[in-house]
Amino acid sequence: MTLAKIVDRGATALGKRWTVRYREPGGQTARQREKSFDRKKDAVDFATKVEGDKRENLYVDPSAGKVSVRRYADEWLAGKAASAGTIESYERIMRLHVVPHLGRKTISQVAAADIESLYARWRQEGAALNTIESRHIAMSAMFSHAARHKRIRSNPVAAADKLENPVIPVDDRALPSFEEIAALAHSIGPRLAPAIWLMASCGLRIGESLGVHSAGFHDGSLRIRRQVTRYKDASGKYVQKYAPLKHRKEGEWRDVPVADSLQPFIDRLPINNASGGLPYPDLLRKSWGRAIKRLGLPEYTPHDLRHKWTTVTLTSGVSIHEVSRWLGHRSIKVTVDQYGHLTQDGHERCPQVVEVAVGPYMLTAGRATSERGAESVLG
Repeated sequence: MTLAKIVDRGATALGKRWTVRYREPGGQTARQREKSFDRKKDAVDFATKVEGDKRENLYVDPSAGKVSVRRYADEWLAGKAASAGTIESYERIMRLHVVPHLGRKTISQVAAADIESLYARWRQEGAALNTIESRHIAMSAMFSHAARHKRIRSNPVAAADKLENPVIPVDDRALPSFEEIAALAHSIGPRLAPAIWLMASCGLRIGESLGVHSAGFHDGSLRIRRQVTRYKDASGKYVQKYAPLKHRKEGEWRDVPVADSLQPFIDRLPINNASGGLPYPDLLRKSWGRAIKRLGLPEYTPHDLRHKWTTVTLTSGVSIHEVSRWLGHRSIKVTVDQYGHLTQDGHERCPQVVEVAVGPYMLTAGRATSERGAESVLG
């Protein structure tokens, strides 16, 4: 193996005195490079690091990261394998929120401090913590790709201090009543009303409710296979299409129990737009917003219907493990963080359970201790 060489150009040399000459990984045929330093110690340290990186397969070509963030984002998105909805979301984040601030830097120039400054800017502009979390995920995915492909040494997003985004438990008192939900369904109209009741009685997300077909119902349960998303096609036009469920791959599904009262709406599925085509989530959101204003209701969101279903099931004693599975959460931790405080009368049941299990022994032990004490005094 050809090792790095340190060349002393002499005290009278123009420019930096010490030069490190080395070859990239690949032996004698690999490209030769050099880098100069003012001090011998810096040259020795650099030569040692280069050879160590080559040996450990950590070497990164210094020119590999000399591509702008703007260009790299385009190349990364063009080759990324993901759902159409994910690609559309990442493209929008890059175009509107990352490239305008970091686009002129090369990917190797972006440091953790740049990412932290970007977080602060977004916060000052009023972005919610959940929104910043989504942007963080997209940025981290791009820089992780660059690190894996040896374009940069490490992911600056992973090194940056991330804004904390604490999970706020759902406030069950701030959710719509079933009377208000019924009024909203009536105001929205018969075409979109089934989506309202699918969310309120099955805990579905908006896109999932729009992707339900009558064939999915069987023997008291609904098998959900897809959701409706909207994305930008090759021509730049936004179109809606069916996509895999959130946190699921193509072909994966989940089952949700169905109440008998949903039966009258099944024949009105799938839900179509006014032209008879595939609807999209924002269509329902806009109709919901207009209905909220007409009825003079608080600013509930369609997602509150999913919260309502979860609240009803958990406060009625349904297992949180089952509810988590029916909701399609990534893990039960997500469910517990948001809804764990709603599980049925835990504060009342816990003392009762402990009393039944431990109480008799506590009384027996106390009685035995008292009897032994009395015997000792009398003796």
